[in-house]
Amino acid sequence: MTAPSEPSLDALIRHPDRSVQELSAQGLSGINRVIGTADTLIWINAKAPTDEQTELLRHEFGLHPLAVEDIRKRGQRPKLDAYSAQHMIVAYEAVEGESHLSELHLFIGPGWLLTVSLGPAPMVDAVRRRFAMGRDTAGTNGGELLYAILDAAVDSYFPELDRISDRIDRLEDEVLEGDADRDSLREVLAIKRRLLDLRRVLAPMRDVANQLLRRDLDIVDAAAIPYFQDLYDHLVRVLDQLDVYRDLLATVLDARLTVASNSLNAIIKRLTAFTVILMVPTLIAGIYGMNFTNMPELGWTLATRLPWGS
Repeated sequence: MTAPSEPSLDALIRHPDRSVQELSAQGLSGINRVIGTADTLIWINAKAPTDEQTELLRHEFGLHPLAVEDIRKRGQRPKLDAYSAQHMIVAYEAVEGESHLSELHLFIGPGWLLTVSLGPAPMVDAVRRRFAMGRDTAGTNGGELLYAILDAAVDSYFPELDRISDRIDRLEDEVLEGDADRDSLREVLAIKRRLLDLRRVLAPMRDVANQLLRRDLDIVDAAAIPYFQDLYDHLVRVLDQLDVYRDLLATVLDARLTVASNSLNAIIKRLTAFTVILMVPTLIAGIYGMNFTNMPELGWTLATRLPWGS
């Protein structure tokens, strides 16, 4: 997981004429009176909110106590919870360069969307900048905006998968060239742990996308169904790549063990050859180095001049 960001809280209000108004944390008090205005969409963004900011959000949007508890306790499993007049989604974004996952809590209700990021979320920030400039196509109920945020979070995993693929390719080359050492084994185990971490969050996120596709929730209308189907397809694709990389990593590990075993066998063969070569002089030295009274060749003239001769 990522380190917490600096606490911040603001809001964007898109009016019926497509103009966007930005409000600071001080202007959020009483924003619940704006909620429900026809053709108005409100996006509130909170980054690592403090207890006071969390309490303000709970009061203005009527957040369920269990949802507030989830915000305060990090490391929640990706899920979709339905409460009265609102839904909560927990998702994760892969942060490039940090090899971490940023936890996101999304609350959606009629005409408003609240995002709570507990770490850096550059992909979601990019969606927010487009929304602030009026470049989005989100409807008034926030379903399309919810898709844009979730799609950005899922897209953040593709660069991470490319980096993992490059690392596995490099390990394969090192194994085949015989350059694998203890550090390469450590990297194999680190990649394996990373794949497990990614699958631990992506598999539940796929289930969340599947729940959104069931049309049991009023936040996804008929027009938004194709977008969430695309989101589900992206998650399936990412999970398939994870499975492929896990199999490749297992193959690399087996190849490394095979190369190490072959190297050990080659060393044993050399040692065996040296042993056979040294066996003959060792045998002769062992026989003639013994203190025998009756020994062949002991009566030779040369033998009498040797230390063991008479």
